[in-house]
Amino acid sequence: MNDPFLEKLCQNCTEKEIIEIKSYLSEWSAATYLSIAHNILDHADRKQIDPLKLLRKAHNFNKKRATRIPPKDYRQDQSAVYRKNNEYLIVRLDPSGIEKIVTYGVN
Repeated sequence: MNDPFLEKLCQNCTEKEIIEIKSYLSEWSAATYLSIAHNILDHADRKQIDPLKLLRKAHNFNKKRATRIPPKDYRQDQSAVYRKNNEYLIVRLDPSGIEKIVTYGVN
């Protein structure tokens, strides 16, 4: 089944950028969206940032040097927030126990 959100996400991208986008998708969670691409498009639009730039920034976010909230374990919704300077990354455990990105942003 084709994902119309993925098609929109890859629209006007080079073949190299499409490969890059698809490589980043495995790091993300669809969360409450219809698909991972839908999640990314919505957050990029709300934050007024290019979706590929959002993916790159989230991918390059250094969790080891960030403050984690809560410091250990997860909140009730199985999520945690990493903060560094004015950036944040929200992650949630997937069913297999792997942290997946829910969103990335700048305050």
